[in-house]
Amino acid sequence: MTSTYDRRRFLRTGVAGGLGLTLAGSAPAQRRSSLSSCREPLLPQQDPDPLSRRRQLARTRDQYVYDYERITAVPMVEHLPRSEQFSLPWLAQGASRAADLIRNFAARPSGRSVESLAAGSAEGLFDLARQCASAATDPPELDRPQSLADYASLFRTIELPGIAGSYQDDRVFARHRVAGPNPLVIRRIAGLDDRFPLSESTYRSVLPGDRLEAAAKEGRLYLADYRGLENVPLGLFRGVPKFLSAPLALFAVTKRSGELVPVAIQCEQEPGPRNPIFTKRDGHAWSIAKTIVQIADANLHEAVSHLGRTHLFVEPFVIATERQLAENHPVRLLLRPHFEGTLAINELAHRTLLAPGGFVDELLAGTLEASIQLSVDAASSYAFDEALLPNALRARGVDDDGTLTDYPYRDDALLYWNAIRTWVSDYLRTYYRSEADLRDDSELGDWYRELVAPDGGRVKGFGRNGALGGLNDLIEGVTLLVFTSSVQHAAVNFPQFDLMTYVPNMPLAGFTEGPPSNEAGEQDLLDLLPPLPSARLQLVILYLLGTIHHTTLGEYGPSELCDRRIRGPLRAFQRELGNIGRTIAERNRVRTPYRFLEPGGIPQSINI
Repeated sequence: MTSTYDRRRFLRTGVAGGLGLTLAGSAPAQRRSSLSSCREPLLPQQDPDPLSRRRQLARTRDQYVYDYERITAVPMVEHLPRSEQFSLPWLAQGASRAADLIRNFAARPSGRSVESLAAGSAEGLFDLARQCASAATDPPELDRPQSLADYASLFRTIELPGIAGSYQDDRVFARHRVAGPNPLVIRRIAGLDDRFPLSESTYRSVLPGDRLEAAAKEGRLYLADYRGLENVPLGLFRGVPKFLSAPLALFAVTKRSGELVPVAIQCEQEPGPRNPIFTKRDGHAWSIAKTIVQIADANLHEAVSHLGRTHLFVEPFVIATERQLAENHPVRLLLRPHFEGTLAINELAHRTLLAPGGFVDELLAGTLEASIQLSVDAASSYAFDEALLPNALRARGVDDDGTLTDYPYRDDALLYWNAIRTWVSDYLRTYYRSEADLRDDSELGDWYRELVAPDGGRVKGFGRNGALGGLNDLIEGVTLLVFTSSVQHAAVNFPQFDLMTYVPNMPLAGFTEGPPSNEAGEQDLLDLLPPLPSARLQLVILYLLGTIHHTTLGEYGPSELCDRRIRGPLRAFQRELGNIGRTIAERNRVRTPYRFLEPGGIPQSINI
């Protein structure tokens, strides 16, 4: 079935007609007005007017001030500068998505929310979404699902995602680890530790003809370990307790087919009589155990991989870039298109999604404070050098495709990483003709020192011995920023519609504890799944987050990067993006299609 995401993948603008409103012109252009006319990129030591340069930076520093209290210990901007607010095309597309939800739920939104969106306030968008979620008139007895069909019935005019027909397949469950919303958890292991006492006989009952010890020695064992969710304080949904486990899920690459398959699941970290190991031989209990893994994965995805390690990770770089690099600094000119909308969406998330009683509070399994703390810890512990894609893959033992041959996220993301690195290298070497040019760049030195300072960006693992190092370090750093803002965010953001709006596939919270034995039935699975009001909330917010596509990687505006010296490298980068698209299309002909990193669907920046 063709999903709504497939039909709208390349939509960059939207219309607000479905809401009967005209967007006001109050929202400013996204980029600073000084970029509307192309200026010659100059390093500070080359600028003939250093005084004007210093004055401009002084003015900008007054607008971009660090705040460490909004989300405790995480650097955020104190007040959103007007130049950073959402653009009209972004708001128009948001209004179009809101109109989809209004039609789906036959909602009648309040005038205040419509007027707020029309006036250029993105808060109205999430107000409309919440109203849509509460507009349904289901009788009270349907607050709990009577069958899985109740979740499918929430999709009325919005097309039901194809995952609804396949998510119970074990192969689909395994594929989520390498091509789902959070393909960042699975790691190769040399064997199981005492937490997961899987017997040889149980392993062989799942994979006849194979042996656990042989699979370990041959590098065919992979673990999804959700230890970081252990002891998370649990929240309530409208007075009803939510549940979250910290499961261990073992996967193996089969000797015969080379396919990644699930082997066993333990729903908590500590083994014991009330925490058994489940396999596919356990019927409904196996389905429940897989759902418990999906719940854990969804919470880790939203709080850590998505919010913490894309949105919050990038924000201090936006602030430091504005404060320390002049408007015509070559590094700033390259990064600005990849920062468009990031401060705005983070500000909107802080005021709405992360507010008490907001979507995160109601939907994720932990308390609001616990979910935010997961994000804070994720951002604070994300060392820059460890985040470089080749290093991150190597650390999980998944960089070698000789065993885990089907890993779409890894394989497609590496294509972009290499292309972006080449583009960034060619760009930076245009302006830094020698290491001396880099050493003499006082602004870049100030930028780096502010990023790693305790009273600045608090970035860890950037540079060497407290210094930026050479040009290669700068190339690696800028590559990571461009990659994270575009490809990495796309990989964790856009599966939210296709894979997470149909709630039985990836609930954001459980509503019963895991089964203490394999004696479980279909009703036990329904009891675990969220009530329908929660499912409606999950549908509306993840539909919005997963379907707004604003800008496209590699497509810079006419007033951006207009230096003639970089036209050749830019054209080469764009050609390579075209080659990547053809490579992915060919891969998708022979594998289960992975579409979240197709070039036309990757925005330049984190703007949703």
